[in-house]
Amino acid sequence: MPSMDNFPGLSDHILVLIYGLVIPFLSGVKSLENFDNIIFTEDIRRRFYLANSLFLFLAAAVILVSWWLHDRPFAAMGFRLSIDVKNRALTFGMIAMLAVLYAGDLLYSILKWKKKSSTIDTLDDTTPFLPRKLREIPAYLVMCISAGVFEEIIYRGYMVTYFLPQYNFRTGLPILAVTAPAFLFSLAHYYQGWQAVLKIFMLSLVLGIIFLSSGSIWIVMIIHFTIDLLGGLVAMRLMKDTRNEY
Repeated sequence: MPSMDNFPGLSDHILVLIYGLVIPFLSGVKSLENFDNIIFTEDIRRRFYLANSLFLFLAAAVILVSWWLHDRPFAAMGFRLSIDVKNRALTFGMIAMLAVLYAGDLLYSILKWKKKSSTIDTLDDTTPFLPRKLREIPAYLVMCISAGVFEEIIYRGYMVTYFLPQYNFRTGLPILAVTAPAFLFSLAHYYQGWQAVLKIFMLSLVLGIIFLSSGSIWIVMIIHFTIDLLGGLVAMRLMKDTRNEY
């Protein structure tokens, strides 16, 4: 019968070290080099989306296979159809708060763009991989789905569950389980600039709370996918009239 008695084990400590620190650091260094040396054409962006989707799939697959080999219940990672009824108000309250904050941030970015063209330069410097044309959207959509599904498996389903046994200085609140994965996930995006890191950290905190309160990974997957897709569409609109059309 599946059990969590063997969690976390040595292999889990190694995986958290690799996925939480080693791979994000190396990936960030590589991304910075690419942004400086590569002109992101339409074809390169498509290949970037598909390559990242494949990488995220393989990374999540390693975790899922390890989980299965240790005979652990997948419900512990949030793979369940129902949500925790006891915390339903908190779950939907956090989702509503996130929606309002994200909508406000998008509106602020749009208004800032209209007043200051340097916003476009910042987007080009920090996220040159974002789509420019509608025909790039199918490949970008694949990456959004991959990020929403596989990153949530890694950082919420796995890492939040990993840090839960440490249980937060006996306060009864899963502080470490929420903050540690959020910190690691935000640092994995340091190549986008520290302002983006702060935003992603705050977003990850809320996603962690939603995951714990609902007990469902499906909800955070949908939210993550939606945010990535909207961000790409808005950025594409902001950069529509720039000279970087290939």
